[in-house]
Amino acid sequence: MTKTDKHKNGVAGVIYLARFENNDIGDYSEHFINKGFGYAVRLSNGVISMSKEVALDYETNPQSITRKRILKVVDTFMDI
Repeated sequence: MTKTDKHKNGVAGVIYLARFENNDIGDYSEHFINKGFGYAVRLSNGVISMSKEVALDYETNPQSITRKRILKVVDTFMDI
């Protein structure tokens, strides 16, 4: 995986919204491009994954971030 800052505001914003669905999700630390060309996000207490599209959409069109899209991200959360 390659560390990146691309779409950092979008990634952090999606994490913020995900916390409303699961308050066990920790704070953003950093993110990486994963094998599927999405983002693997290191949190203060685990990891979570999201597509580049959801991060980009948060930055450019936040209204397109539906609860269904957030729940898809929340489902990838793994605590450590």
